Amino acid sequence: MPISFPVRVRRRVQARRLAFWLSLLFAIGLLFSTAPAASPPPWPHAQSDLKPDPGLIFGRLDNGLRYILMVNRTPKDRVSLHLNVQVGSLQEEEDQQGMAHFLEHMLFNGSQHFPPGELVKYFQRIGMAYGADVNAHTGFDETVYRVILPDGRRESLAEGLLVLSDYARGALLDPTEIDSERQVVLAEMRTRDSPGYRTYKATMGFEFEGLNLARRLPIGERKVIESVDRSRLKGFYDTWYRPERMVVVAAGDFDPRTVEELIRLRFADWGALPASPPDPPQGLLDHRGVKVFYHPEPELGHVGVRIQQMRQIPPEVDSSARQRRELAEEMADRILDHRLEAILTRPDPPFTRAGSASGVFLKTLHYAEISAHTKADRWAETLARLEQTLRQALEHGFEAAEVERVGREYLAELDLEAGQAATRESPDLARQIIDHLNDNRVMMAPEAERDLLAPMIRSMGPEALHQALRRAWSADHWLVLVTGSVDLSGGSVKPAQRIEEVFAESRSRPVEAPAAMERAKFPYLPLPSEAGKVVERIAHPDLGVTQVAFANGVRLSLKPTKFKADEVLVSLDLEPGRSAEPPESPGLAEVAERLLNTGGLGAMTREALDRALAGSNVAANLTVTEDRIRLKGVAVRGQVGLLFELLRHRLLDPGWRQTDLDLVMARFGEQYADWTRSVDGQMALFGRRFLAGGDSRFGLPPLADLRSFSLDQVRRWVEPILSTAPIELAVVGDFDVNQVIDLTARLFGSLPERRPLAMQVRPGPQFPAGGRLDLRVDTQIEKALVVVAFATEDQWDIQRTRRLNMLADVFSDRLREQIREKLGASYNPSVHPWASRAYAGYGVMAAYIPVDPTQVETVVKAVEGIAADLAANGIDADAFLRSREPTLTGIKDILQENGNWLNTVLAGAWRHPQQLDWCRTIVADHAAIEAQTLSALAARYLMPGRRAVVRIVPGPGAKTDASSG
Repeated sequence: MPISFPVRVRRRVQARRLAFWLSLLFAIGLLFSTAPAASPPPWPHAQSDLKPDPGLIFGRLDNGLRYILMVNRTPKDRVSLHLNVQVGSLQEEEDQQGMAHFLEHMLFNGSQHFPPGELVKYFQRIGMAYGADVNAHTGFDETVYRVILPDGRRESLAEGLLVLSDYARGALLDPTEIDSERQVVLAEMRTRDSPGYRTYKATMGFEFEGLNLARRLPIGERKVIESVDRSRLKGFYDTWYRPERMVVVAAGDFDPRTVEELIRLRFADWGALPASPPDPPQGLLDHRGVKVFYHPEPELGHVGVRIQQMRQIPPEVDSSARQRRELAEEMADRILDHRLEAILTRPDPPFTRAGSASGVFLKTLHYAEISAHTKADRWAETLARLEQTLRQALEHGFEAAEVERVGREYLAELDLEAGQAATRESPDLARQIIDHLNDNRVMMAPEAERDLLAPMIRSMGPEALHQALRRAWSADHWLVLVTGSVDLSGGSVKPAQRIEEVFAESRSRPVEAPAAMERAKFPYLPLPSEAGKVVERIAHPDLGVTQVAFANGVRLSLKPTKFKADEVLVSLDLEPGRSAEPPESPGLAEVAERLLNTGGLGAMTREALDRALAGSNVAANLTVTEDRIRLKGVAVRGQVGLLFELLRHRLLDPGWRQTDLDLVMARFGEQYADWTRSVDGQMALFGRRFLAGGDSRFGLPPLADLRSFSLDQVRRWVEPILSTAPIELAVVGDFDVNQVIDLTARLFGSLPERRPLAMQVRPGPQFPAGGRLDLRVDTQIEKALVVVAFATEDQWDIQRTRRLNMLADVFSDRLREQIREKLGASYNPSVHPWASRAYAGYGVMAAYIPVDPTQVETVVKAVEGIAADLAANGIDADAFLRSREPTLTGIKDILQENGNWLNTVLAGAWRHPQQLDWCRTIVADHAAIEAQTLSALAARYLMPGRRAVVRIVPGPGAKTDASSG
């Protein structure tokens, strides 16, 4: 939460499935062109019968550089600037693998107007956060640079475009900086290495055999990174960074005439260049018959089973006919998803997750797949179930009720996107513009897209979707993949043959049409006969907040906003939370949270509830935090009543099913298998608990202990809180205040009076000051983790908490400068402050640094040295400015976000009324912070006597050594 639906419904469906099943393949959804690029291609809408969003402004300079602008007022006074360079790893030759990505790094390390080491500092001084506001990424055929300006003044726009023009043609590529950044790129390569990435890389080689794509992962090859020099980087830069391959994209609160003028000022004097070379040939895909891929990865926590078809197709322009065809395929995919989800609600499903997808990516590759995660001993059963589920749909088609359900879902999503169009956020809009352009798609206005697609959806019947599915799976080959933690070696039959035999045997079995499902009904609990009585109403006009108390003790806080049109966020808080977990039952709160989110309601399975809610834009989940159990929900303005009914049902009639608990435990098994073989997982399991002095409410216990929980144990702990604890509701967003008060009175104010529960009081966690924890992980991944943590304080002195957060920013930036930039020891060192709400006096400021195992001691000493320097010498004026200004910009943003108002201001505001005052003072208090105040905090908290260290390194056989000061 909050749940959002991006602009393009069908792109959302494809992205969701690819992210889940193809993991890192999200970067593939880009251009796959082999044509020369001597001049920029036409705009996607120039060849289409579709009309672009009328808010888009398209322009082109004489040298071929293009731009797309869109004025947008959300968030107010912010501008999202991007330089979209249509160049990536697919433009590399065999001996250049990784150069596009390395070049992206180098453009932050010295350019015409920004000496080495100054660009990030410059951004920070004008209020931009490195990473959040300033960043870049490299994909298969795009490199995109992002600059999110703190305001839309002419001066800021000129500065931002100066930076983009330096990216485009002003790289210095200093040899010393190249050698320094080389270590950072290698550190990033090490950070990304994992069993999942290794599986992905091997799978790419099978799926895309014959294509350069299989050998052009953007991160590159180590041997190239280690040997690349200035001449080779400069050659790649000059060859491919050309005006006709660049598009400046701006979305935000600005004057478009000013932006157009400044683009011409910064880029028009760049003369047209000679014709660029053609893109390297991309190869041919030639899958035939049944092809099997087996890739064991013992350290992966699950087995992946997948059936695919993949074929090359000619590039196609975007059009209404294409949209209709692809829409039908995606609706068919979603019905398959629903069938797979239904299997998960039945006893003993063979897999833990499953899904299907089809579509086009890289413009010329059509894919179709059905996939699942499972355990090693159930891969064959899972493969057969996937094959038969797919074939059942291919042979027997779909029921009218299934088609009607997905139609309602798609129509609801289209309505939501159209309703929220006026308050789309500028960074999201800019990214969508780039995605559409690079995929040669027309970015339509959400209302126009709804008007185009809604009649198509309503006209889709079972036969149309059946034909769409058959068309998606019409290739003359089958790709069958089994990967992960499964060992099929050692027998008389080779692994590939075993897999092929299982697949063939499944295909030989007849399949019957699925049984029709009854339509689920929701809501089903009777409405109260009388509404509860309001006993107090408090207005806070300076905040736009209203608070209402009911006679039964239910309390409500409301803030209507127009930050995001048609969005309503709700939280229902109950106390206590994880802090009340029984000491003899570590992990119980985590199990309870997952169980109640996996299951449905007492009278409905999760799958049945999803069917009943199809066509609504309502969703809810449950979280167990340290101090409360929270039901959170999202709805559109016209469906707040339905959301309140959903929250009431989850409160009064939660689902308690053994099948759901079994699924939760199976998923825990996968997660633990990952965690026990990774340094990050070891930190989650053991490191967090160590930093809490061994308190069982932090981290997680051994898997066997989790699996020992019975359904009744979980229910006995959670149910009294749900049924008895006082209720505090908070509502933020686009709603009518009186309607929400009336709904609360009827649905919650009418409940019997609820009283605080008597819970066992436990002492809080104790930071292990002076302590050390050394862990060894049985892994082949050469990656270590260093955590250097300092004891701080709880949250409730808000001035102290704010200043500690800013001190953490200064500390984190020093890590970037010294650990990343100077030592080249880590790609993403960072400092995370955490101040407890539930445990008096407990807080932690922890530096997390993924490193090469050989550099652990060097990095520990470096971090300790940085902390000692901050404690002894304080924070200089420039470091302070570079922390404060991005903080003030960030505050401006969060004050325009429904989620911030819900989570940090209104939720719990009756019990903790100081939260309202915190909001009143947030801007002035942060602006009043001074460098000497942070220096005093550094001297107090960043001391050796308040420090604890965690070292996690790879090594044979897991080992734990702990000491405390």
